[in-house]
Amino acid sequence: MQIFARSDRTGKALSVNSKKSRSRGPSPEQIRTQVEKGQLAPFYLVYGLEEYGRTAFVRWLMDKLAPQQAREFNMDVFRAAQFDSLDMLQIYESYPMMAERRLVVLQDCDGLAPEQCKALETLIDRPVETSCLLLVGAKVDMRRRLFQQVGKLGQAIEFRPPYDREVPEWIGAQVRSMGLSIESAAVDLLRMYVGNNPRELVSELEKVTTFMGEGETAITRQAVETVTSVSRQVNVFELADAVGARKAHIALSLLNRYLDQGEDVNRALAMIVRHFSLLLKIRVHAENGASKEEMARLLGISPFFMSSYIDQAKRQNVGALWRSMGFLRQADWQLRSLGRRQERAVMDRLMVNLCARSPG
Repeated sequence: MQIFARSDRTGKALSVNSKKSRSRGPSPEQIRTQVEKGQLAPFYLVYGLEEYGRTAFVRWLMDKLAPQQAREFNMDVFRAAQFDSLDMLQIYESYPMMAERRLVVLQDCDGLAPEQCKALETLIDRPVETSCLLLVGAKVDMRRRLFQQVGKLGQAIEFRPPYDREVPEWIGAQVRSMGLSIESAAVDLLRMYVGNNPRELVSELEKVTTFMGEGETAITRQAVETVTSVSRQVNVFELADAVGARKAHIALSLLNRYLDQGEDVNRALAMIVRHFSLLLKIRVHAENGASKEEMARLLGISPFFMSSYIDQAKRQNVGALWRSMGFLRQADWQLRSLGRRQERAVMDRLMVNLCARSPG
């Protein structure tokens, strides 16, 4: 794991690896609007590692694309593991029965062998007006001509886990789809407690809505706090926050509970690096006279948490924060070179070093 990017000592903080650019294909919402208006594409590719959203969207799309008349005769589902290209081509080119179109679905298309992809390219190059092809997969290689052609001649929709800073928007969209509203503080708590796993976020939202009284339409911070505090596990957000606040006893306890859950130690280290990077940036912005609202906007931090970040940044001078980044760099190297057996010892030592820094 390579956590650190280049930086200098002019006050710009070290940062977690920059993210690769996201694909700019159509959003699920755009496709929903088109389909509802009857603007159908000949091919659809639904792919990505975000399983919950992908599965729900595929279910919706299949319901919309398959004809209502004689549906059992006009919808065929194939899987890559038991895939016969000639059989599929024959069905795809067949006229629909007592309906305007037929739907052909290929699940797990990321498991297709190169020769199978090549066979399907013939289908894509000669589309049939009365048939619609839906390809579904997780780790789809968009460099393959088959998938490129589907995206070019049809629609390719990617479902990816949201970045940490995208979680509030994702939660808001999910809550709206449930016909509810949610307080911004409740969104922030869900983000801190659960992280960026969509399936876990939806599960937690369902628990909260069950807890809410009949007729209530707004999810409050109190409801989230009450429900999630019962069974939630330790997550990297609260671990990083405890370290940033220099609460050694709490940080060590959270770390051990986090590792006991079988969580990835590298994710914990990356989040702590991000936390201290933000503290450094806040020190720099504060010295330049930036307001709390400006810093929240520039750094992508929720105003709900901004006061805590500012308070932690004020308690440590720039030199102490740079020393902390040095400890983090050393721990990163040790985790990569010493092996899994030493992970807990490396992280325990890191907690002590980070929390022992004297305030500035």
